Amino acid sequence: MRFFKTIYKNEIVFVINEKIVDDSLAHEIISEISSNKRAGLDMSKVQNINSPILIEYLLNNKIKLFNLQSELIAYFALILKDGFLKTYMNFSDFKDNKRELIKRRFLIA
Repeated sequence: MRFFKTIYKNEIVFVINEKIVDDSLAHEIISEISSNKRAGLDMSKVQNINSPILIEYLLNNKIKLFNLQSELIAYFALILKDGFLKTYMNFSDFKDNKRELIKRRFLIA
């Protein structure tokens, strides 16, 4: 399986088992999302994102991320100019809607 889906009270959590998230995986995940529940992706195993579709869903605040590796956090900070991609440290923070990583700013020297 490329991902596992777990449904909690108000959340749907997808644990991704791939190193690279591409458009085909993004389509599979998006097709499983219910409109009345918050969707979160556990990105602990992901090393690279190669999906403009997933980026668009993130920008529109339809999906939340947690357990990101530092390389992905830096990648998102560089490609998202406004820095408003809201991610969480872990599942507990996602569930309780606290400790978001927002407005990250990186300078390239």
